[in-house]
Amino acid sequence: MWKIGNTVINGKTILAPMAGITTNAYREFMRSFGVALCYTEMISDSGLVFNNEITYTYLPTNEEKRPTSIQLFGGDTNKLLAAIDKIEKHTDNYDFLDLNLGCPVPKVTKNNGGSAWLKYPKELISMVKAVVEKSAKPVTVKIRIGWDERQINFKELLPELEKAGVSLIAVHLRTTTQLYSGKACYDLAENLQDLINIPLVISGDIYTLDDAIKAMNITGAKAVMLARGQLGNPFLATQIERYYETGERLPSPTLDQQLTYMKTLAEMMAKEKGSHHGILTMRGISPHFLKGYPFVKEFRVKLSQMKSLAELDVIIAEIRERALLI
Repeated sequence: MWKIGNTVINGKTILAPMAGITTNAYREFMRSFGVALCYTEMISDSGLVFNNEITYTYLPTNEEKRPTSIQLFGGDTNKLLAAIDKIEKHTDNYDFLDLNLGCPVPKVTKNNGGSAWLKYPKELISMVKAVVEKSAKPVTVKIRIGWDERQINFKELLPELEKAGVSLIAVHLRTTTQLYSGKACYDLAENLQDLINIPLVISGDIYTLDDAIKAMNITGAKAVMLARGQLGNPFLATQIERYYETGERLPSPTLDQQLTYMKTLAEMMAKEKGSHHGILTMRGISPHFLKGYPFVKEFRVKLSQMKSLAELDVIIAEIRERALLI
């Protein structure tokens, strides 16, 4: 148990913001596996300011379980402040406002959003101070270690961000130019929590329970942020939470359990988005549930091309039948 501001967080796992994935339904799905805090997918300040209807669907609903963090991105301070007005008029059903200072995708950074802010630390800190003063909710940030290998500045930024008034800092241990390739730089992050008094959350290459243990042992972080590592492996959150509660190491789920998890998520996505759009979203997510099984390559292709829940049921039945023959 630990706190972000005055809000108690009962666990060691946080669901990372992922564009096109961490919808309301996906957040609810992951909460069932014990995730202690969920982030929305990243939300554009421009989308809010210019009243884009789709952008507003990314915000938490009135039924959203909590704690929940809204993640906002943009490259202009005034527009970010205007977006906060829009959020606060639209909903109060969230706990934290998170600033995305870590997205490395060019379509975000070319407009000075995401991790492009890391290139301009003075402007970054000035912006954060303004956002903290504006927001009715505690402000958190997610950053990378720097823009590239020549501009690694996260250790200098952490205390400055704390002074600026943020309540938590999440660090993804790659540079912007690394994108999602190479290895996360844990060699640079020993005892990183000691640099700040507010909670640190760590992200990068967390695919297993041992990865999570290593990440927290090296950095001293209060929790890990699960992103690509939990795609198709939602039970990872349960394994981490159980270990830190009791010391027990839960076994990995069976293929049959994985198929059940996949079907549950598909039904939730279809309910949220409608059958057509829900299954289109699942095309990108479903194949991840079959990672590590040697005979399922053809089924991963089928899942990436399926057109309905009924077709998903047929594929699942085929996989189960194939598994019995091996």
